[in-house]
Amino acid sequence: MRARAFNPQIFLELLCYCLFGRLMLYLVNSGKYLSYVTPRMKPYLYFTAAVMLIWVCVSLFRLFRPQHIVRSSHCFVLALPVLLLLLPHSSLNTSDFSSNYIGGNTFSGKNDSAGAADPSGVQNAAPPTDTEPSASIDSTVPDTQADVTDQGALTYLPGLDTANKKITVSDDSFGMWLSEIYLNMEKYEGYTITMTGFIFKDPELLDEDEFVPARLMMSCCVADLAPTGLICKYDKVSELENDSWVTVEGTLFIAEYEYEGQKYNDPQIQAVKITPAQEVEGYVYSY
Repeated sequence: MRARAFNPQIFLELLCYCLFGRLMLYLVNSGKYLSYVTPRMKPYLYFTAAVMLIWVCVSLFRLFRPQHIVRSSHCFVLALPVLLLLLPHSSLNTSDFSSNYIGGNTFSGKNDSAGAADPSGVQNAAPPTDTEPSASIDSTVPDTQADVTDQGALTYLPGLDTANKKITVSDDSFGMWLSEIYLNMEKYEGYTITMTGFIFKDPELLDEDEFVPARLMMSCCVADLAPTGLICKYDKVSELENDSWVTVEGTLFIAEYEYEGQKYNDPQIQAVKITPAQEVEGYVYSY
């Protein structure tokens, strides 16, 4: 009985399918896929791994079928992404992307005209005057971020203290609170809010006394990263270093701006206290 011929092309294809499928499962199970795409892509990554498994099974039946001409160039279609994903990398920072600011309307499902509005058309209402910004920035960097504990009446929203009218925005609830505040800005007007982000200043969009304690938001994949957050009023913005991480404490108020002849409300923060903070890894996702 003649021995069956080994097919090197099918073996190479099978190897690529195995590596690519295993990589998809590793990225999903480890959570590292969030560095590239949003959580809603998770089912598609599982589907891709399943397809790779099916192709592996099919290739096993062809592994010992003779083939006179061996081609391998098409295997780079899968091998190249595997190599790129296995290379060491770190999360992108603010210097790696365009400075297009995304307003919290993106999270609330409203029309995101805030992020696209002509800066010259923004007309801010007067911020609350019962609190004054601190004279200087505190110089002590906390060892860890403040724990999110509710001292008053608790609701389903993490960090909400209705009894004392305070909101403590944790790193994980940043996007959720942007959506909640934009949807219910009148409800939270006058609340004291604490949130952490990097200093984002854009003279084409923001006034001289405005900045955003921002986080990077991913709408679909890493290619569309953009800063998002609430605009803060602060009379010493010039002293703040762009892209530095800070924790902002202030009072929520509703500002008004005009865009294409229509007036819109925009929740903003009158900053009272700004302290340096440790950098927060990871991104914020719209949904």
